[in-house]
Amino acid sequence: MSDTPNPTSPPAGGAQPENPPPPSSSAPGSNCVFEPLRSAFHGGAHRAQGAAEKAIPKVLAALTSATYWLGFGVSFASVFSYTLAKELAPEVLKAGCLEGARAGQKKAEDLASKTHRATPAASPAEATPSDSAPQPGPA
Repeated sequence: MSDTPNPTSPPAGGAQPENPPPPSSSAPGSNCVFEPLRSAFHGGAHRAQGAAEKAIPKVLAALTSATYWLGFGVSFASVFSYTLAKELAPEVLKAGCLEGARAGQKKAEDLASKTHRATPAASPAEATPSDSAPQPGPA
């Protein structure tokens, strides 16, 4: 007889085997090898959502403040430069600027009216001909 123990039978003395059996796949929480990775992503998403909920009011406040100061700066710069130029410019320069502004406005209005006259709205009959035959009307 040999004294080698049977690996399937428990050792004498009621002691547990040295290598416990692997956990069964039906145990909760160990369904997949990627469970720790999924759990880490899930935890990270919850922490990111909480941080975003705290940060949104701060970002909105900063955006509101930036918008206010942008409007303030643009207004200040335009009014300051206009007032300074108006007060310090000689009368000849003021007259030239006034005439140039009027001429530019007139040219822009003329161009806009020409553009509107050059593109008349097509009637529905002209826009979608029923067949490829020539349609009656001016050539």
